[in-house]
Amino acid sequence: MKTITHPKSINASLVLLGLVGIAVVYLSVTGTKVPLLSDPSLAFAVLIVVGMAMCAQGGIGRVAALHQWTHPLSILAYLIGAALLLISAATFLGLKLPYIQSIDQAIIAIAIRSGIKVIVTFIHNRLPRS
Repeated sequence: MKTITHPKSINASLVLLGLVGIAVVYLSVTGTKVPLLSDPSLAFAVLIVVGMAMCAQGGIGRVAALHQWTHPLSILAYLIGAALLLISAATFLGLKLPYIQSIDQAIIAIAIRSGIKVIVTFIHNRLPRS
């Protein structure tokens, strides 16, 4: 008999990464200078790396483990992730997007979209498995 183990949807590393992401956004928005995050571009890069690590652990990794690639909430998460990558690439390349003209606006845009993606992933993880 073949059994499927369901990976835990929330673990300590996800919570820690989430708290680091929230701290980076807070420090960036308030303008607080911290030795390692004094440059907004570096804070932006840290936020992107933290988001990708969270996605790998609690998002796409879980979808892969459960073979739910075509679930509607997975597809919604892919679209949000694509928007995050587009904003990231445009910001790193110095391109201006509508409503995102500076690195500070990009940090806020990434934070909002990441929060939405976390909510979508949380809802998806709470749905009954078939």
